[in-house]
Order: sequence, then C-alpha cells, then structure tokens
Amino acid sequence: MPRGDIESLVFEAVAHADARCPRAASHPDTDSVAAEARAWAERGGLRPAARGLPVDRVNPVAPVGEAMREAPADALRIVGFFATWLAALAEHGERTGWDVGYGESLADVLGGAADSGRAGTDVLHRALAELVDRVTEAGGCALLPELADALARHTAAAHREHDWLARDVTPTLTEFLDNRVDRTSVPLLTVLHRLDPALGALDGPAAPGVPQLTEIAGLLTGVDEDLIGFRHAVATGTRVTLVPVLMREYGHSVPAAFQSATVLFGAWKTQLDHGVGAFEQEAGDPAPLRQARALVDWVAALHHHHADLHVRHRAVPVG
Repeated sequence: MPRGDIESLVFEAVAHADARCPRAASHPDTDSVAAEARAWAERGGLRPAARGLPVDRVNPVAPVGEAMREAPADALRIVGFFATWLAALAEHGERTGWDVGYGESLADVLGGAADSGRAGTDVLHRALAELVDRVTEAGGCALLPELADALARHTAAAHREHDWLARDVTPTLTEFLDNRVDRTSVPLLTVLHRLDPALGALDGPAAPGVPQLTEIAGLLTGVDEDLIGFRHAVATGTRVTLVPVLMREYGHSVPAAFQSATVLFGAWKTQLDHGVGAFEQEAGDPAPLRQARALVDWVAALHHHHADLHVRHRAVPVG
C-alpha cells in the first residue's frame, strides 16, 4: 500500500480511540517525577536513560501521571520509576532477544532473590532490587508476588513474540491474543497502582472481577499499540502486530484488517465500560470500583501516550 494510505488508516484508528478514550488531566507532580526517574535511571546505569536516548525519548512517566492523577505523590513516584525501568527492559530485550532465563531471574528479584545470580552485577537487576525496597518501604510487600508473576508472564510473552519473528511465523489469532495481554504493560502497572490507598488495602489481592477486566484492558491496549505502531513494525520488523494476524486468519487486506481491529477495540472498550458499570451498581466498599475505573484510566493514558509519540501532530499525506 502507498505510505499515505497506511498513515490515513493509522490516523483513523487513532481518531476512533480518541473518541472512546477521553484524555484526562495529569498529576501535578508528573514533570518533577519524570525528572527524578530520569536521574535515577542514569545514576543506576540503565543504558538508554541518558537525555535524548530511548528511555528519555519515550518519557514513560507521562502515562503514569495521567492514569494516577489523583494518587499520592509517593505512589506516583514508585510507579513512575518502575515504568522507566520497564522502558529500559524493553530496550534491553529488543537488543538481546528476550532471553527466557534472564526474564525469570528478574522475576526472582521480585520474589526476594535480589542477592543471587545476576543481581550483583547487572544494572537491570540492581535497579529492580532497589524498586523492591521502595515498594516494601511503602507497605506494598504483599504486591510483590503478584508483580513477579506478571513480570514473568510479560518477559515470556516477549520471548514468544521474538521467536515468531525469528522463525518468520504468523501465529493464529487465538495464540496472538493469548500472548498480547501479557505483552503489554497493563498487568504490571495496575498491580503497583494499588500502592494508592484509595484502591484498597495493600495486603489483599485485586477485587473479584478486576483481574478479568484487566485482561480486557490489556487487549485494548495491545490492539491500540498495534494499530498506532503498524508502520514502525513493518519498517523495522521488530514486532508481530494484530494486522498481519488478521490478514492471515481471514484473508483480509490491510484496510480490512485495520477495520476489524478497530471494531475489536470498540467491542472490548464497551465490554470494559460495562464491567465498570457493574461495579458502580454495588454499594459498600468503594475500592473495587476505583480499581475498575483505574483500568479505564490506564487504557486512555497509554493510548494518548502512544499516539503522542508516533502519530499526533503529523499531517496525513495525500495519495
């Protein structure tokens, strides 16, 4: 397809998501936390964190500030630092191939193995061990096993995607969607969002029903990232996206695959909104409703962040 046609498809998909995901104000401390996170990453030796390099360009604290706009500054800081660490992990994984053992060793740090294996010498392990200390000091020790499980699934999903690319394999739609939720940052970031006391007691699991809505939020974020990043994925060959999967599964053209993916986004967004609505009908403890609403906030924040980075303010070429 001509470049202009692809960019038009991307802009249309972004406009659809914009309409379904209104942009929120950001936390007043977002900029200062972003500066702190950058300094922390540079001080810890995270390779791409210096000004102008990948983590700095991505500004991973920006969506955290929108999703956690009413959270205490201390909770925002920890999640912002963790999002910065995730950006450094992504750069490392894309550069080295998402080694399974390496990912498992990172999850082990969250499980209390900070003094073993690579943790003594590897900058990502050391930085993660420092984050464990921060989470523990904030009273979130009970969140760490859940976070470790989410990180293990995230790195395994990234490795699986890397393997598909290396073997030039297009997965089935079911295989792809099963992998896509864990490949996003949603399951990770929403665990740590519970450092905000408004979302409930730190020593308990997510409210019943919230894990299922988290999967929907992950699917929403995944399809949105795939549509926004389609041009870059094709140009670099570094990601498997939903568009070629739909093309293989149903014999779609690129425009038809974009349309189908956009329909899926709309359907899953409606499902998420209805799920939140069910919590709104329940009386009593407001924490479960706040956890559910936080998922809507993360989907919107991550959408606008990716659109700002890759699409927004670009003119649509003609022809």
